[in-house]
Amino acid sequence: MYPVDAWRVHAALAHQLLDTWPVCPKDHQIVQSELEDWSLRAENNADKYLRLLIGRLRSAGVQQRVLDALDGVQDQLEHVDEYLRSMFEAALGLTRDCYQRWADWSVAGVDLKLGAVTNPVYPDLAGFGELGVVACVPPREEPGAPAIVKLTFIPGLLGPPSWASVPYLLCHELICHVNQAGPMSSEDPFGEGWMDLVALQLHNHWAGKIFPWAPALARSAGARLSDDVLRRWRGLPEPHMTTRAVRSRGREAARWVEDELKQLTRTNRRSVPSELIRLSLQLNRASPTLAGRIEFISKVNDRSNLRRQAGLLVQLRRWLEDTEKAADKVLSFT
Repeated sequence: MYPVDAWRVHAALAHQLLDTWPVCPKDHQIVQSELEDWSLRAENNADKYLRLLIGRLRSAGVQQRVLDALDGVQDQLEHVDEYLRSMFEAALGLTRDCYQRWADWSVAGVDLKLGAVTNPVYPDLAGFGELGVVACVPPREEPGAPAIVKLTFIPGLLGPPSWASVPYLLCHELICHVNQAGPMSSEDPFGEGWMDLVALQLHNHWAGKIFPWAPALARSAGARLSDDVLRRWRGLPEPHMTTRAVRSRGREAARWVEDELKQLTRTNRRSVPSELIRLSLQLNRASPTLAGRIEFISKVNDRSNLRRQAGLLVQLRRWLEDTEKAADKVLSFT
C-alpha cells in the first residue's frame, strides 16, 4: 500500500468516525493500531485495502456504534478530495474577507496541494489519531505565481483528531503566511507565534463554516495542536527546540497586547474580530522585514523598560481611536 492511497482511505475512515470518536474512547487504541500497520498490508488498491481495514476493525471487537459507522466508510472514500476542497475554499474565503475588511489582501490566487509521507513529522508522542497532518506555504516559484498551501498526511497517524485539525492548519497558513508582508521564516516570532493565536481565535469562530461535520472536535483538535507546537522538553531535537521558543515568544507578546487592549477598551467581550485580531491583520501587512518583526516582539516582551511600554500603550490608544488607519505607529513604537 502506497502512502498516497493509504491516507485517503484513513481520511475516509476518520471522517466517518467523527461522531463516534469522542464517545467511544475504548476503541481509540484499536483504530490506532490498524492505522499504524498500513504499510504492512499487501494490498496496493485503495478499495481493496479499505475493505481489508474495515474487516480487521470489525473482527477486533469494537463497540456497536463504531461497527455501525463502518458501514458508511466506503461511500466516504470518493468524497475525501471534495471535503478538503470545501474546507480550503471556506477558509480562504473567510480569510480574504477578513483581510479586505480590516487591512488589505494582496494575493492574486491561492491553490491547495496534497501529499503524503510515511514517517512522523512532529517530534511529539502522538495521542490516538493525532499529529497525522502538517501544513506549509512553499516558496513561490516565480513572482506573481499563485500561493500554495500544502497539506501533507502521515497515514499511520491520520485518525479523526488529525482530520479535524485540518481547518486549523489551513487557517494558520492562510492567515499567518499567505498574505504576510514580510518573508516567511521559522524564526519569525510574529508570524509563527503572535499570528498563530489570531489564526486559532478566528478558526474557533469559523469552525462551523469550515468543518460543519464536527465543529466542536475541530476546535478541540486545533487548540491541542496549537499548544503541541509550543511544548518543549529536555532532549527535544533541533530545529524544534528553537522554533518552539520563537513561537512562545510571539504568543506571549500577543497575549500581553490582547490584555492591554481589553483594559483600554474596558471590556472583556469576545467580539470577533476582536481588537487584537484587527490590529494583527494590519500589522501582518505593515511589517515587511524579518528583522523588524523580531525587534517588535522583543520590545513588547521587554517588561523592564517602563518608558517603552508606556510608548506602546500610547500608540495602542491612538490606534483604537481610529482602527481603520494603518498600524505602522504601533509597529514602530519606542
